[in-house]
Amino acid sequence: MLRKLVTTQVHSTTDIRDFFDDCAHAYSEQHGHPERLFNYRIALIRQYAKPCNADVVMDVGCGNGHHLLALAGEIGRGIGVDLSPAMIEVARARLRNSPWQGKLVFLSGNAEQLSALAERSIDLAMCVGALEHMLNKSDVLVSVYRMIKPRGRFFCLTINGGYVWYRVLAPLLGLETKHLSTDKFLKRDELVRMLTESGFRRIRVGYWTFIPKGDMSRVLGFICHGLDLIGRILRINSLRGGLWICAWKEE
Repeated sequence: MLRKLVTTQVHSTTDIRDFFDDCAHAYSEQHGHPERLFNYRIALIRQYAKPCNADVVMDVGCGNGHHLLALAGEIGRGIGVDLSPAMIEVARARLRNSPWQGKLVFLSGNAEQLSALAERSIDLAMCVGALEHMLNKSDVLVSVYRMIKPRGRFFCLTINGGYVWYRVLAPLLGLETKHLSTDKFLKRDELVRMLTESGFRRIRVGYWTFIPKGDMSRVLGFICHGLDLIGRILRINSLRGGLWICAWKEE
């Protein structure tokens, strides 16, 4: 039996905030083994974003704070920002039970503005699995660029808009692919263009294994896993579900 993803209709940033407020306390990994997938994302951040102990790191769309909490021992200071006040409540509760209270802070705010932060104060800004849900992506990237120090960088893990599951397989099967009606999955060239228009330079792009197993049957998950393996071996990017990108501010 196919799993049916039902898209939630939203019309504004307020609707998106309310959606994540509602799921904040029950939020969990949906696409596979939680610890294994989490460790994989952290490994990608370490490999490509290269956080270090002198860095002030901002996590945009930080959710319940899990990525910053995992990296806290390796960075100088961390700031998590999320649109959802309920997600921030969860992140702050987790912080109180951690040894990192002096290094991390979590703030509720809109990534399109980031008005609570000082400009040119961030060494590394990252956005992990959140950009696809943000309504005005160009405004977010401009805002992030403004916050980053000269020679700082932005790292993003997001969904590959050119992935065969979203472009071909799901439409053929009549399956929904969006959790929110406003979700937009960017292709590589679209994201590079947006970053360039925001001012970023030295843009590096690659692909990672993302299979939305929570949105499909086990059989389809197995098929997509096989396609991903072929994509890795033969470098067929349309068979890879995830897109990573690292871009620098050079001014």
